Amino acid sequence: MYQRNALPRTATGTADDRKDFMPAGVTKCNAVIVAASQTSYAAIKQIVAGVFSSVAFAGSMAEAKQKASAGLCDIVIINTPIPDEFGVNSALDIVTRFPFVQVMVLVKADLYEQVTYKVRGYGIFVLSRPIRGQTLLEGVRMLESMHGKIAQLQNENLKLKRRLDETTIVTRAKCLLIEKKSMSEEEAHYYLERTAMDSSKSKKEVAQEIIRELDPDQ
Repeated sequence: MYQRNALPRTATGTADDRKDFMPAGVTKCNAVIVAASQTSYAAIKQIVAGVFSSVAFAGSMAEAKQKASAGLCDIVIINTPIPDEFGVNSALDIVTRFPFVQVMVLVKADLYEQVTYKVRGYGIFVLSRPIRGQTLLEGVRMLESMHGKIAQLQNENLKLKRRLDETTIVTRAKCLLIEKKSMSEEEAHYYLERTAMDSSKSKKEVAQEIIRELDPDQ
């Protein structure tokens, strides 16, 4: 499987580009290696184990998908073929159902072009065998960094969603104060700010209380 001097081709760029995908402070990921035998699993694990918090074995794609569904892995490495199927269809299924799971597929050199074409546009990282251990390690590090960037974007989106949610609630409360209490917009804003300060509550909490009081049917 691994040759000291054999250079594989990759579907997502050269391994030397990995430095561009290495943000600092990214928490280590959990990985699942899908392989037909414990021997193949052990060979891959020996190379990549230091990159991850944990590395688990899956002897079938069905087992790998179960682990992904249970949130037990961030990265899946598939050493094709797998006993229950070749592995590519399930790789596509995993990235479609679990978009924050990164997938790497290892294939024979004569299948590389075919597999790369099939997974094009899905963000699946493809390496062809035989493969140098150093290149596999670099590819895995790139995947880990990509996962970290995606996780950061997810967190930023969640924060933005919370801010938009708070803005919507506060705006609704201001409108009710203007409508029901005959306040001006400036008075409603000051009332929310002052009440939040006096009660040691957030503006969102105060706004929710105002909405429940002035528009109980909402």
